[in-house]
Amino acid sequence: MPEAGSTFASTLPVPHICTMTDAQTIAGTAHPTEFLRQRRMALLLVRLPDTTRGWLFWLREPGQKWLRLPAGTLLVMGGLLSFLPVLGLWMLPLGIALLAEDFTLCRKACAHMLDWTIRRKPHWLGIKPDETEEDAYLRILPHIPPRHRMNRGEQADT
Repeated sequence: MPEAGSTFASTLPVPHICTMTDAQTIAGTAHPTEFLRQRRMALLLVRLPDTTRGWLFWLREPGQKWLRLPAGTLLVMGGLLSFLPVLGLWMLPLGIALLAEDFTLCRKACAHMLDWTIRRKPHWLGIKPDETEEDAYLRILPHIPPRHRMNRGEQADT
């Protein structure tokens, strides 16, 4: 029973990013490609301004599915209608990235987009020319909320 003055939400366990998607191995750990996708998404999100970064990390949490699905769908539709004056092509990858938390097809598309980015434009993810992806992730780790961090020990053995 919760103590007086505490809310029910504060007594619930806080889910970890690995439990937010169904891409898991039989052992229950994050699948290696899911590990990479989550880490690369963190590299990308940390490059955004503080307020935008905060609400995108919040929107990726499992309890926000009710808001993430319509937002992702509207962004994808807006990206497909990018020839209209107000809408833009930037909406398409953002919508796919939001829907990737819930749908395998979008998860694969997001992973392919992030793979292309890491190979062709690593500076978009804040990776300096003289550092590896792992080094860049370790550098940005203090800026990532604790439940969104991907630890090396959580990666599945391959």
